Amino acid sequence: MKKMIAMALISALALPGAAMGAAQLPSSDKMLNDYSRYAVVYTSDEERVYVDTETIERDPANAGELPVIRGTLYAEVYKDPLTYPDYGNDRMVEYIFQYETAVGADQYGREIRYRILNKLQGVYTPDGKPAAYTGFHDEPADEADDIYAAMYRLSKNY
Repeated sequence: MKKMIAMALISALALPGAAMGAAQLPSSDKMLNDYSRYAVVYTSDEERVYVDTETIERDPANAGELPVIRGTLYAEVYKDPLTYPDYGNDRMVEYIFQYETAVGADQYGREIRYRILNKLQGVYTPDGKPAAYTGFHDEPADEADDIYAAMYRLSKNY
């Protein structure tokens, strides 16, 4: 009996920890409408990239250097080709790619060179559910200069 009570107690304590450890992926609508949490850092004809502002971190940098900035990016990849019903039914987004990203910049003379490292964490449907993705997609969020500038400005506020 004591063993059963101990197991029940351990199970009860473990469940909240497991639930807290599992991050809830935001839906496309959540990112679009929650301006205080998800900021747009890049957009193109093919995608719209958000950063979760609660994940932005700025590495320490020496005087005269630019910091590396880290955060979680979500790239909404649009359907291709988009059709009139896609627009009319608000079904433009085909997938959401989640990335852990580090973006940096170095100055060489008068030129600044940008670099970005994206680590794909998962692929999801527009409503935030895991998706089986079998296609090849160029890494969204490859515009390091635009993303660095946006995340740099945002990182000053967080």
